[in-house]
Amino acid sequence: MERIKAKKNGFGKRNRNRLIFYCAFLSLPVLQFCIFYIGVNFNSILLAFKSYEYETGAYQWVGFMNFKEVFRDFGSVLYLQASIRNSLMLYAFTMLTTFLALLFSYYIFKRAPLSRLFQTMLFIPNIISAIVMVTIFKYFVERAIPFAWEKLMGETVQGLLGNQKTTLGTLIFYCCWSGFGVQMLMYSGAMSGVSDSVIEAAKLDGITPIREFFYIIVPLIYPTLVTFLVVEVAGIFTNQMNLYNFYGLKAEYSLYTFGYFLYKEIQSVNISGYPYLAAMGLVLTAVAVPLTLIVRKVLETVGPKV
Repeated sequence: MERIKAKKNGFGKRNRNRLIFYCAFLSLPVLQFCIFYIGVNFNSILLAFKSYEYETGAYQWVGFMNFKEVFRDFGSVLYLQASIRNSLMLYAFTMLTTFLALLFSYYIFKRAPLSRLFQTMLFIPNIISAIVMVTIFKYFVERAIPFAWEKLMGETVQGLLGNQKTTLGTLIFYCCWSGFGVQMLMYSGAMSGVSDSVIEAAKLDGITPIREFFYIIVPLIYPTLVTFLVVEVAGIFTNQMNLYNFYGLKAEYSLYTFGYFLYKEIQSVNISGYPYLAAMGLVLTAVAVPLTLIVRKVLETVGPKV
């Protein structure tokens, strides 16, 4: 009996020591999460209903005044209207990029000719520093392309970023291209998990590559595709289209997205501007959250069942 009690006490002490270790190990991450996520976001929600008074040097409750100002600016301030238009346009092209990423991933998955070259070219923006890539890209579209056009066509043209007609399209192209590598890597990884026996059985039935892509590959990697589509919806109002890398805080108003606008304002406004930005953040969140949940529900409902 004494031996059994000693063994039980030993197990109890060991479990208690393990529990203490786990609690100590997790205490710092949990504390950091509570302060820098829960605390900061809760304070931002409260800040949206306040206004800074210079006379008292403190924040005062003002109700929904900041929200009224936000909705008024949506209808009258040109760069906010441009932000809405550009953010939605960027999202539309991102959806197109997702489909192209699927096709390129399938091309690489099938080990078609030059697949390794395409894989390297499309993944380069994710390997090299963003500032370095932007510098190279700016040199290419501002100098190399006009120089080549002049040599071939005999006429002088502006760079793609210097020409207002092509600036937005060039920025959208770069944003989509720079995000191509991650999607391609994830889709290729998901495709590599497809059982060889399934593909071999389909080949014996005479399936074509196109039908294999749409009826076998896409349904089997559909959960990965849904994840990317939902994340892209959630990021509509946070994607800054790499504007800060190209222009710093001096981008033209016509190029604004909500992600760039919010980042720029946070960097430039003083303490009195925070309540307005907090209110705008809540408005955008109120739009993005239900939209994200609806898109996820629709994709899960209409998607293929395997």
